[in-house]
Amino acid sequence: MKTQKLGIIGLGHVGEHVLAYASQSELFGEIVTIDINEDKAFGEALDQRHATGLFTRNNINIYQGNYSNLKDADIIIICATYVYDDGRILADRQALIGDNASIIRDIMRQITEVTQEAILIFITNPADTVTFMAASEFNYPQERIMSTGCMLDTARFKQILGEHYGVDPKSVSAYMIGEHGYTAVPVLSKTTIAGIPYEDLPNHFPDVEHWDADTIQEKVVQSAYEVLNAKTGVTNAAIGQVAFELAKAVLLDEKAIFSVSTTFTEGEYGASAPLCFATPTVVGRNGWEKRFIVPLNDWEEAKMQTSIDSILANIELAKESK
Repeated sequence: MKTQKLGIIGLGHVGEHVLAYASQSELFGEIVTIDINEDKAFGEALDQRHATGLFTRNNINIYQGNYSNLKDADIIIICATYVYDDGRILADRQALIGDNASIIRDIMRQITEVTQEAILIFITNPADTVTFMAASEFNYPQERIMSTGCMLDTARFKQILGEHYGVDPKSVSAYMIGEHGYTAVPVLSKTTIAGIPYEDLPNHFPDVEHWDADTIQEKVVQSAYEVLNAKTGVTNAAIGQVAFELAKAVLLDEKAIFSVSTTFTEGEYGASAPLCFATPTVVGRNGWEKRFIVPLNDWEEAKMQTSIDSILANIELAKESK
């Protein structure tokens, strides 16, 4: 009997967290790790395999492999990124495109040689540009390609608002759209707590400061850098969990709605050219199934255009690096 199989490409700070979460789940019977540093891929796989001797862990097959091992993978999560000689990973997602473009193209060439069936989930930054490269430069079904997009931005948004209003973040209904990172747009016009629109919250929380949209956007963006600065240049735990939750929704055909990054054509959301960005999207066993073009207010529309312009500029940089 075939078990569900996960491939993880890139076993750095993020990849090792994806592996840990996936290894402790009950979703996969087989996990293969791939990294240009073969010792790293071997060591991380062996480390997790040792834990299968514990009663709290399932006896699953976790091993270091190569691209041929991905031919029957259900999901492949791509975490690979360029690491500089001093061990740094650039905090500036946009600055990474010059070095990450060749890595992603090499990975996609090798994936497409063995499969076009697996669902591909990209974490590598800049996530929207990387997703567009994968979807537009290779003959791979577009509905099977996505990145985590604004899922982490959304989680941060909900956590910040939940803490501010003294409620569980999961009780906040909210999402961010557009580009992952600097220009991600909080859609406050659709944000609610207990069904109460954001603009009405002062009536229910009179002692809580009511932030405007610019303040919230800045707080979400800066929250990433609080982690980066404290952890010497990495954020890995939350994004690893994001990728795992997205993979779970795919495998269980949950039809969950996440703000993931997928391919849009010219004209959608006013885009002047094809690109990838995040918007609420139904995710299931066959990949992404339906995207929602959300009505926005004037502030959100202006910010969304800024986000689109930023992604298109990165796409041009990626094209120049061919």
